[in-house]
Amino acid sequence: MKRRDIGSMILFIVILSASTILGLTGCGGDSGPTPGNATITTTSLPPGTINRAYSTSLSGAGGASPYTWSVSPALPGNLSLDTATGAITGTPGTQATTIHTFTMHDSSVPVQTVAQPLSITILPPLAITSTALPDASIGSAYNQPVQTVGGVGPLTFSIVLPGTGTLPSTLNLNPATGVVSGTPAAPAGTFPFTVQVADTTGQQDTKALSVRVIPSTPPQITTTSLQGGTINQPYNQTLQATGGIGALSWVISGGSLPAGLILTPAGTITGTPINAGTSNFTVTVTDAFNQFATKNLSIVVTPALEITTPSLPNANENLPYTATLQSSGGTPPVTWSVTPNLPSGLTLNPVTGEISGAPASMNQGPHLLTFSVQDSRTPTPGIVSKQLSLTVLPP
Repeated sequence: MKRRDIGSMILFIVILSASTILGLTGCGGDSGPTPGNATITTTSLPPGTINRAYSTSLSGAGGASPYTWSVSPALPGNLSLDTATGAITGTPGTQATTIHTFTMHDSSVPVQTVAQPLSITILPPLAITSTALPDASIGSAYNQPVQTVGGVGPLTFSIVLPGTGTLPSTLNLNPATGVVSGTPAAPAGTFPFTVQVADTTGQQDTKALSVRVIPSTPPQITTTSLQGGTINQPYNQTLQATGGIGALSWVISGGSLPAGLILTPAGTITGTPINAGTSNFTVTVTDAFNQFATKNLSIVVTPALEITTPSLPNANENLPYTATLQSSGGTPPVTWSVTPNLPSGLTLNPVTGEISGAPASMNQGPHLLTFSVQDSRTPTPGIVSKQLSLTVLPP
């Protein structure tokens, strides 16, 4: 009986101890779970556009909600921060990039406060700023971007059809970069088109542009010099050029031609010069696309080549003889010749025109000779002839 009472007492003490321990555990003075660390989870702000509604929200985590928000320094003009929700709204009116410190306060006790610096960029409205594209040369690689300003997110470019036209078949517009590229091929010409750009917010802009395809080389004048002219003798020489496209047109763009000569649009200098002298002038050749080249040239006009020796003195057999032929005009130096041959014993110097020697026996009598003189005009030398009589007398 006594042993049973002792066992009952021990069981009662164990139960009482357990109840006490459990009661202490449940009422240990803790008001609830401890909140975690508060953090701002927004890491960047989207860009905005001038005169377009802007809306984004800050977000946080941890701590105890609700949160309250503040910002320093103030947001750009016309934008505001809702301190209760973290929403940023408004219609920005100034282009700029500014940095602001956003602060979040939670509702725990004590209050947790965290701050995060963030930048906000306000862009100008989306617009195409290219006003013209450079010329493209046939056979040469071409790579030119269509320039833009503003816009949000990736831009998309396209050729608007129907529009003012399209690009040459060998050029393409990159829809992601706006670069016009390729290698132009014939035919040459001006190709108008209308390009459009759009951003991710729905902004769009269009502009009419054009690409002019030109020959790979402009005209080049290959004539380096012009032949001389002679007074009162017809003159005709055609200027030469390479390159360019379409019909070439020639003009005198400086100085003047010799009196009596003209330059035709086809590039031929023609006419009959009337005055001696040197005329300096500049010629310009222009192709169908207004590509041009110039060159300075000159023409020398001389008096007509003429043999001025009126007659030859008589010679005597076996006695020394000398006589010099004379000429005027033409382009020096001159070269002399004679047909038929001089009487035996006499020779003609082709450079000086001097006849010298001693006529041999058996050459008595008059000898009718044709003397010719040739000048150095190029490409066609001037040449004139005159008959003179040389009489050989007895010794």
